[in-house]
Amino acid sequence: MNLLGRKRIIVLGRTTANSTTTVLILSSLLVFLSYCSFGQESQTVNAQATSTTTSAGGDVNVLYAGSLISVMETKIGPAFSHLGYGYKGEGHGSIQDANMIIDKQRFPDVFISVGGQPITKLIVNNPSLAKWYLGFASDELVIAYNPKSHFAADLEKAKTGAIPWYHTLAKPGFRFLRTDPFLDPKGCYTVIATKLAGTLYHNFSLSSSILNGERNPDQLRPEEILFTLLETGEADAIPAYKHEAIERGFPFISLPPQINLGDPAFASYYKQASCTQQDGTLNFGKPIVFDITIPNTVRNTEGAIQFVKFLFSDQGKKIFENDGFKLLPLTEGGNKTAIPQEISVLTIK
Repeated sequence: MNLLGRKRIIVLGRTTANSTTTVLILSSLLVFLSYCSFGQESQTVNAQATSTTTSAGGDVNVLYAGSLISVMETKIGPAFSHLGYGYKGEGHGSIQDANMIIDKQRFPDVFISVGGQPITKLIVNNPSLAKWYLGFASDELVIAYNPKSHFAADLEKAKTGAIPWYHTLAKPGFRFLRTDPFLDPKGCYTVIATKLAGTLYHNFSLSSSILNGERNPDQLRPEEILFTLLETGEADAIPAYKHEAIERGFPFISLPPQINLGDPAFASYYKQASCTQQDGTLNFGKPIVFDITIPNTVRNTEGAIQFVKFLFSDQGKKIFENDGFKLLPLTEGGNKTAIPQEISVLTIK
């Protein structure tokens, strides 16, 4: 029997001097084993945070795009918990999040993704795992870099436009790390952005010179550790959403609006490029939007509704704006009639 895996041990018998000593020893052992077990569970690769206590309103489990780790864990989660609910958050690549829901590895009350595609995977799943979603914020793709990189001088010149940014990224020995387009929308956006750059600069080998294939294993890393790799120097540069670079304090190269997927005015232009998904379908370029839903896995419906309402409140919106997001009028996707009444009143103007 694995004692570390046990949640409770009941000691039965008479209370004598010896048995009392035994109970005390066992109780001390239980405290120690529980501490060890907790330590093992908390030392996970995933970015997770839990409320310190389960509040009167119960815990609300939020699964979100890994690019939201900072704003969710240091600002949104703590602020929401003041409303009387416990908050538990976890972030990965959005497609990976959706896959974990489908595979019954996660049962979130709320799911926030980059783009509607991960939520659409849940909607079309059999059985359906979601019904609707709302787009609420946008962002743009930038190139974040380590100011201590061996290529820092070139990156600084690229930032000012003195030299082409894509020449620097394609230099021999340059370590450009990114996420897997099969698991994370940002990985797909990166592929699309480099293809759009090839069109804009009339250099159709540009994408392959930087990426060396859509899924070059030498470059692919998990979303939740990408900035850590940049900070430690394993990467010279990474693709990032603008809000991430601002939050983490990294310098970044801004890209033209025809490339950065952040300007709705270029929505038609973005459609010129695509990346291949795991099922072989093509995902065409579109403006970057963050979407939210309450999936069918919800266990705390009232808490989930209150979390979404908090996100759309003046306080929630201010947090996102201060972190560099551009807020959008709420846009509905999926079955609009399935949106809870308390939330739908926020979208109907």
